[in-house]
Amino acid sequence: MSHPDPSRSCAQEASPKRRQILAGAREVFRETGFERSSVDQVAARAGVSKATVYNHFHDKKALYVAYLSEEADTLRDSVRCMLLRSEPVGEVATALQSVGERLLALFLDPTIVGFYRNTSAEVERFPELGQLLFDRGPAAMYAVIGDYLRRWHEHGALRIDDPHVAAVQFVMLCQGELVVRSQLGVLPEPLAPAMVATVQRAVTVFLAAYSA
Repeated sequence: MSHPDPSRSCAQEASPKRRQILAGAREVFRETGFERSSVDQVAARAGVSKATVYNHFHDKKALYVAYLSEEADTLRDSVRCMLLRSEPVGEVATALQSVGERLLALFLDPTIVGFYRNTSAEVERFPELGQLLFDRGPAAMYAVIGDYLRRWHEHGALRIDDPHVAAVQFVMLCQGELVVRSQLGVLPEPLAPAMVATVQRAVTVFLAAYSA
C-alpha cells in the first residue's frame, strides 16, 4: 500500500498544484471523512482534473495520509513557532503559565479537535497511520517543548534530567480534563477561566516536581 514519503523534497511539498489539491482534500475530508469522500469531490473542490490528482497521489488513501500528515505538521509547527520566541526570562511560573495557556488554546481549537476525531475514526482502517501521525505530530511537539524546558534547566530555574519526560508531563497536566471534554462537546462555559485555572494547577504540580 502506497503513501507519500515524508522525506520528499521541500520543492515537491511546495508545488502550487500539490498545495491546491491538499487544500481541496482538507475541506472534503473534514466535511465527510474518508469513507464518504471521493477523489472526484477533491478534484472538484480543488479546481483541478481527476487526472491531476492522480498525477500527485497514487489513490484516495495516499491523498488522505498526505492530508493527515500535513495537519500533524501544522500542529507541530504552531508549537515550534510559539516556543522559539520564548526565551527563559523572568519568573518561570509566569512563563510556564503563558506557554501552557497558549498550548491549551491550540489543543482546544475546533480544527485540531476535529482533526483528532477524524484520525481516531480512521486509525483502525489504516493501522500505519497511528505511528506516522504520532511521529510527525505529538512526538515532534514534545521534542520542541522538551527543548524549551531544557533551556529553563540551563537557566537554573528548573531541574530536569529527562526533557522528553518532562515535556510529556507538562502537556498532559495542561490538558487536564478540557481536551477530553472538547472531544465530547461538553466544554464548560465560560471557557477562559477554566483554561486559566487548569494551567495554574498544571504549573503548580509541575514546579513541585521540577523546580530547582
